[in-house]
Amino acid sequence: MMNEETHTEACGNEPEELTRESEVSADAEVVDSDQQSAPLSDEAIAALVETAEGELGHAIRQLLEERSIAREDRLRALAEVSNNQRRAAENERRVEQASRARVYRGVLPVLDQMEMALDQDLDTVSPQQLAEGVRIARDELAKTLAEQGVEPIEPKVGDAFDPIRHEAMMRQEAEGVESNHIVMVMQSGYVMGEQVLRPAKVAVSP
Repeated sequence: MMNEETHTEACGNEPEELTRESEVSADAEVVDSDQQSAPLSDEAIAALVETAEGELGHAIRQLLEERSIAREDRLRALAEVSNNQRRAAENERRVEQASRARVYRGVLPVLDQMEMALDQDLDTVSPQQLAEGVRIARDELAKTLAEQGVEPIEPKVGDAFDPIRHEAMMRQEAEGVESNHIVMVMQSGYVMGEQVLRPAKVAVSP
């Protein structure tokens, strides 16, 4: 009987102990939950805001500095491009001017020959001498043009007509000349490289 009563008392106490343990556990969970959901203190919030503002301010200052550097680089690049264009235009002008100067220097001897011919006393100069002076002037001018890459177009009778290098002024029958071939050269043409400055004027067989 004693054992049964003791056992009954022990069994009767277990629910109370379990209940107290459950209450303690529940209280602990409530405390933990309250600690997790509790708002941050003013000091903690101020520290977080100050930290965030400091990092953000640093990032903003860095971005502004990078933008300023990029803007300066862009302005410097634009100025350099403008200077390069100006120098290129100036160099092109100088090259063109130097090219014209070479042509003019080559023409000066021709002018000298003409002045010498005009200064001759026509009463003492023969027609042959005048013709020789003109020939010398012509040769000087042809030499100057050749130095600039200008060559004459001098077709011959019987050559095939080339519409690029020749200009047909008339059609004329000619014995022994095939159709669409040159029968007479009226004026020489000139070419500079592949560019035709003036086509030769010719008569062509029909």
